[in-house]
Parts: sequence; C-alpha cells; structure tokens
Amino acid sequence: MKLPPTEQPNPRTAGLDTLSPRQLARVFNAEDFNAARAVKQAAAQIAAVLGAFARTYTAGRKIIFIGAGTSGRLGILEAVECVPTFGTKPSQIIGLIAGGPKAMFRSQEGAEDNAAQGARDVAQHARAGDLVIGLTASGNTPYVQGALKKARQLGVQTALVSCNPHANTAFVDLPIYLSTGPEALTGSTRLKAATATKMALNAITTGAMALCGKTYGNLMVDVQATNQKLTARALRLIGTLCATDEKTARRLLAASGKNVKTAVVMHRKQYTRLQARRTLAKSGGRLAEALDE
Repeated sequence: MKLPPTEQPNPRTAGLDTLSPRQLARVFNAEDFNAARAVKQAAAQIAAVLGAFARTYTAGRKIIFIGAGTSGRLGILEAVECVPTFGTKPSQIIGLIAGGPKAMFRSQEGAEDNAAQGARDVAQHARAGDLVIGLTASGNTPYVQGALKKARQLGVQTALVSCNPHANTAFVDLPIYLSTGPEALTGSTRLKAATATKMALNAITTGAMALCGKTYGNLMVDVQATNQKLTARALRLIGTLCATDEKTARRLLAASGKNVKTAVVMHRKQYTRLQARRTLAKSGGRLAEALDE
C-alpha cells in the first residue's frame, strides 16, 4: 500500500528543529493555507455529503460521525455543537470514537486497529436510512473501515473524509478527499489534516442545517437559550427581527418558551404560541415561509 501523503516527509519543514519562534510560527501558518485550498478543491464532494446530511436529518434519521484519535474527536465535537447551535436532538447527530468516551480525554491509540469494534459500534447505533460519516486522515484506519463495511451491510449510506487519494472507498458512497499533503511535522495529522477535516465538517453541518430551515438568512434562529451568552443572542435576534426593544424581546422569549422562531412569528403575525408553533410546523421550521416571505 502506498504511503499516505500525511506520512511522507515535507521538504518545506525539513529544518523544523533549527527555526526561531517567529520562523516556526510563519512556517506552520504557511502550511495551514494548504488546508483551506484542499477544502476549496473538494467543494463538489463536500456539497454531496452536505446534501445527504440534510436529507437524512429531514427524514428523521440518524447521522453518525465515526473516527479514531483526532478525527474521532472532531466528529464528536461537530455532533455536540449542533445541539446548542441548531436545536438538534442529541440522539440524532452523534459521534463515535475508537476506544469509547474515555478516548476523548486520553489517547487510546491501539483502539484504532480494531475493525471488529468499529463494526460493533455502528451496529449498535445505525439502522437502514441513517448516514455514517467516517473520518480518517489516512483513509484506511481499521476501526473506521470496519464501521463503514458494517454500515453498508445494514443498508446505511456512507461517506468518508480522508486526506489520502488512495483511501479505501470500497464501502463508501460519498468520498471526500482533502489534498493537504505532507504535514509540517511528519505524520502529525492533528495539524493540516485535522484543520481541513474540521473546515469540511463545518461546511457540511452548517450548510445542511441551513437547508433544513435552521437559519434565517445567516442568523442562528434555532439557538438554544441555555446560558447568559446564548440568551443574550436570542434577545438580539428577536429585537432585530421584530424591530423591538429589549424589554419586549425578553417578554416574547419567555412567552414563546425560549424559542426565537416562535417568538418572531408570535410578534409578526400576532399569533398565540400555539398558533405560531403550528405555523412553523407546517413550514417545516422555515421562518421565512412561516412569515409568508
């Protein structure tokens, strides 16, 4: 098997141990630009996964990110952040990592070699109609490949985000190849490969949620007002969209059950909370449609 690009030496950083602090900062930054370029080049592949994600979510099915090490942690981060940002159910978008939850905080390197465990983890959580997104810089991590193979057997749609043009895609419906090249520190995929993977995942989840009516323009109207910062954001959104003062926005937020979209429809349409919720349900949660825009 050909050595993945991320494992190959990088001639641009051959003298890494001889550089000054400023030179090190510059060389890492120069390499990071390759991550953004790689994501740009993969736009069509990212769009395909983004669309599949949106369709799966709309159908009420589950989306599962699965990976090992850094890639697995990125998947869990993406899944967890969808809840406060877009008001998703914690059980609908999830992340699985080789070695289990403890691997989030302490490296469990040997766990990535266990293809059988990857298959078991997917079998425990996935059903036909779901979407499994494998995350592995090398594209060939046994834990992830075992999961993808099992997912295919279960009738689950599969995607793979990798930084290797020779990744194993035998069990992949929607591959994403991020051409990040050799790492600044040879083999350390927590660098460019992880950066590019995070950028791709940002686009997939945020884009899919926009397609699903979780935004109004570029506003985070499904934000969950669960702390001071997010409550302040919800109040600003209501104030802006209803052209009202903070006191009225606060009253609307409380009356709506702390739901920005419900509050806006209540105010703009002069509806009760129940009427607003029914209107939003009919529009599939799309605020613009609920407001007849």
